[in-house]
Amino acid sequence: MIQKSVNNSSSEELTKMVNEKQKIKQILTIIEGLKVKRTTSEKVFEKMKTQDNYTFAFSEGKELKVGKKASYAFYVLDDGTFIFPYSDVNSLQEPLITIKKHKELLGEIKELSEVDF
Repeated sequence: MIQKSVNNSSSEELTKMVNEKQKIKQILTIIEGLKVKRTTSEKVFEKMKTQDNYTFAFSEGKELKVGKKASYAFYVLDDGTFIFPYSDVNSLQEPLITIKKHKELLGEIKELSEVDF
C-alpha cells in the first residue's frame, strides 16, 4: 500500500494498492543500501509534521487490515528523505533516516508504482 499524507491527513484518493510482486521487489531493491543514521521517534514525527510524505507499507496477502501493523514499512518525505522504522520484517527499532535526500528515488518509486499523487 502506498499512501500520501498532505497536511498530516490522507484519503482514499491518496492511497493505492500495488499487488504485483515484481514491482514490490523492484521498490525494495531501490531502497536497499541507502546510507542511514539512527534518529529518535520524536525527531521523525517532527519532520513528518513539517512536510507531505508517503507511507510504503508491505504485508503478506492482498490486504492490509485496519489497525493491524504492516510486516514492513518505510516513509519518504516530499524532499526525498527516507525513514525506516523497521530493521527487518516485523522488527521495530529506533528509526533510521537517510543521510542525504533522494528525491530522484522517490520519483523512480512513484513512476514504477504508477502513483500520480
